[in-house]
Amino acid sequence: MASEEQYEFDLDLKNRGIAALLTWLVPGVGHLYQGRISKGIMIFVCISALFITGLQMSGGKSVYCSFRKSDFRWQFIGQFFVGSAAIPAVVQNRVVRKQEADPQRAIRPLFGGKFAPPNEFLGEREQWHLDYHAYFQMGTLYTFVAGLLNMFAIFDAACGPMAYGNENSINGEEKSGEEVAW
Repeated sequence: MASEEQYEFDLDLKNRGIAALLTWLVPGVGHLYQGRISKGIMIFVCISALFITGLQMSGGKSVYCSFRKSDFRWQFIGQFFVGSAAIPAVVQNRVVRKQEADPQRAIRPLFGGKFAPPNEFLGEREQWHLDYHAYFQMGTLYTFVAGLLNMFAIFDAACGPMAYGNENSINGEEKSGEEVAW
């Protein structure tokens, strides 16, 4: 059985709110801020690679924000946790929806159309499925999973690593459930 000293560690998590915000903005940066260099680099590389791979598979079309009845993009809720990489989709949604409100105006999305919701009048979503086949759905899945993984990284930056051992043990002494302050 392992002794209690093996589980003790001293880790300064600094400002946990800032660390969580930094991790949301760029995966792993909050961990770098906390001094957990190897963990931060690993999180950045893995989540960024997964997100970029998903974008490439779908031609950059799998990440867009749309909450209309005809195209409710529930996947974007997960993709949003990737942080700064999902912000252009929110901006594009606002720009395109504002332009759609004025029928006299041509719709001109920013960023060359990347992260823009599909134009329903032109049938763009159906065309994306024809152009990319299953890669569009796989790209959506990859970017969604990247967002979910970053959600766990945000939690880790905010709360620190999980401590193993007896939860009812304080300073090596067993305490009853009534004496433990949660």
